[in-house]
Amino acid sequence: MESYNSNNDRPKISLNRKKRMWNRYRNYVIGLIILVVAVIIFAVVLKSCSSKNGGKDDNKSTTAPVQQESTQDVTQESKDSSQEATQQTTQAASGRSLTVSGTAQNEDYTSSSAYSKAVFIGDFVVSGISQFGYLPDSQVISSNSMTSDKLTGYLDNIVSQSPDSVYIMVGINDLNYGSRSVEDIYKYEKEFIEAVKSALPSANVYVLSVLPVSQKFESSSKVKQANIDSLNGMFSENASTLGITYIDVAFVFKDGSGYFGSSYTDSGYNLKSGYYAFMLNGIAGVK
Repeated sequence: MESYNSNNDRPKISLNRKKRMWNRYRNYVIGLIILVVAVIIFAVVLKSCSSKNGGKDDNKSTTAPVQQESTQDVTQESKDSSQEATQQTTQAASGRSLTVSGTAQNEDYTSSSAYSKAVFIGDFVVSGISQFGYLPDSQVISSNSMTSDKLTGYLDNIVSQSPDSVYIMVGINDLNYGSRSVEDIYKYEKEFIEAVKSALPSANVYVLSVLPVSQKFESSSKVKQANIDSLNGMFSENASTLGITYIDVAFVFKDGSGYFGSSYTDSGYNLKSGYYAFMLNGIAGVK
């Protein structure tokens, strides 16, 4: 009987041993399985994310150059426009003093293109520019009795033409009054310059020197050559402050004594028609 019972217990002992081993290593096995599954899931997720990022990178590499080129074109165009505007504003705001040089003579009029959008305003000397056919009447605002205090009254006429350049020559009639000082003339013309620059900020303002008078005319009038020179000197010296370009057109028409040379005038104060081309060519050449 004992022998029989001993044989029957062997399977039970073996089973109990396996059960104890499972109980001992069960947690390790389950943990290992969970770790493997987690690694597999992590690998799948990582691969999925990499694919999405890869697709985005491909899209970026395809579209970026097009966007960059477009942005560069717009930026360059804006930069060019800005530089052009800045250049115009700087030119209009800066001041300088120039002089027409050479020997005054009769010559062909070769500078018409320089005045295509210009307006001249002034007295009888300016009147000759349209009178002798150098510019149309619409671009020449003048009167034989024009004085510095009358200039502002023509501002609307000038602004309506949207000129790129405004040329001013006035003062001899003021001096002929005898009671108006050089300082008063300068003040009135300065006010007009400021009004033009405010209404037409991109336009260039040019002040042309008052032409000289002959010694004979000076002796029979209230105009003194010394006062003309003083007025011209004030505009030349203050060109930077005023933001204008002052152009001395008087020097080339003076004789050795500093008066209007007899070759260039009949009346002693006006310019002969044959020298207008030289004056206009000279202005265009130095500006």
